[in-house]
Amino acid sequence: MHSKRRKILFYCQSLVGLGHLTSSLLVIRELSTYADVDLIHGGQGLQQMPELPGFRHLRLPTILIDSATDELYAPDSDKPIEVVWAERVAAIEQFVDWPYDAVIVEFFPFGRRRLKREILGLFATVRQRCGAVPIFCFVREILVPAPLDAEQRMVKLVLEHIHTVFVRGDPDIVRFEETFSLTAEIAERLVYVGYVSPPPPASWPIRRNMIIVSQGGGEIGKTLLRAAIKTAPLLPDYHFLVVTSSRALTSEIAELQALVSSPNVLVVSFLNDFQENLQSAALSISLGGDNTLMDVISTRTPALAYPYAGNSEQGLRIEKLAGKGFVLPLTETDLASERLSIKIRETINRTYPQQTLAINGAAEISRRISAILEGEFYEG
Repeated sequence: MHSKRRKILFYCQSLVGLGHLTSSLLVIRELSTYADVDLIHGGQGLQQMPELPGFRHLRLPTILIDSATDELYAPDSDKPIEVVWAERVAAIEQFVDWPYDAVIVEFFPFGRRRLKREILGLFATVRQRCGAVPIFCFVREILVPAPLDAEQRMVKLVLEHIHTVFVRGDPDIVRFEETFSLTAEIAERLVYVGYVSPPPPASWPIRRNMIIVSQGGGEIGKTLLRAAIKTAPLLPDYHFLVVTSSRALTSEIAELQALVSSPNVLVVSFLNDFQENLQSAALSISLGGDNTLMDVISTRTPALAYPYAGNSEQGLRIEKLAGKGFVLPLTETDLASERLSIKIRETINRTYPQQTLAINGAAEISRRISAILEGEFYEG
């Protein structure tokens, strides 16, 4: 039983995409049963944030990474980047409501090094205002491999600041040390909590002859969507629901619609109830981002995934999940219509694996934080 309602400060800044924010919100939903959560987030925002008891959120002036130059820039501002940094600091100072019982930071220190001064500045203020409250880190199971000296800096920051590193993943699929060679040095603080995905449905709808084709963002996804649209005439008994990214331009959607040559294709820019649609789909075809894959696995939907070549993390996750039969990988040559239609039929007709994955990460993080705050507290 909780002695009192807690207060938790949560920092999540994604420099590309929405996946980090989406999984952070799943954790916050669990925490909100016993804690008021203040979320500081930056990067791409959601059209609508969830309504939860005691939940406040601050969206910082956006800073993103320019993939061409690898420089940080502020897409919504013509001010110098230094000014935007200062605006962010001021916004945080106005928003926070000291003291807090705990702090959660998404991904840092294993990533987000470009935001190090903002995050370490926050940590310093936390120490000053709240004393030795635990700071938790919440990180995905696969990192983009870093040179040894960078790993050593990450270890040093964990040992200086982080009470527990929650790894969102299942060690039966991928172990943290496969992409982080110094894992042994922080092993005492590392806990696998399972993948963070929405809870599986209470009741399962009947699968229909529907194939959901989705992309994350950017050029890479369009190749996959185009291939699916061109393959649709070969599979007239299936309905193709092609979901562009919510940021797709009208011209990009029009270009895809112009490719449609059979009545069994619908192009939409956003699916509000992605998971519900998956539950009744015969197949998912996607780029294999971790959030999409978790939706696919928690709904036990047969899946084809086309890993983004520029991101070793997706390739490795797909390879590991494919090894257990949860997903089948696609290569560039598989995107030719004849081949893709054969892959689609094969995947739909395969027996789905019996094994289950640990996908209850959000509830597990919440449970562990609660136990630590309720004094089942170990000196880390």
